[in-house]
Amino acid sequence: MKRSVNLRLEENIIVTLNQMAKELHTTKTDVIEKAITLFFKQNNIEQNKLLQFAGALKASDADNMLINIKNDKNSKDFKMDI
Repeated sequence: MKRSVNLRLEENIIVTLNQMAKELHTTKTDVIEKAITLFFKQNNIEQNKLLQFAGALKASDADNMLINIKNDKNSKDFKMDI
C-alpha cells in the first residue's frame, strides 16, 4: 500500500516533474519512484534487507522481529584472541 508524503521541491523541479508525467503518460508518483530506483542503481547503493519488510508487517510482528534481533545479538558466545 502506498502512503502519502509531503515534500518541498524547487519550482523548476515541480515543473519538470509535471512535464515528465504528462509526456510519459504516467503519474508523478511513478516518475519519482523510477527516479529513486535509478539513482540507487547508478550509485550502487544496496538497500538494507530489513527495508524490504517496511510496510509489509503488522506493527506487532515488526516489534517481535526487533525484539528477537536484539535478544539474539546479545546472547551470542564468541571468542576473542587478545
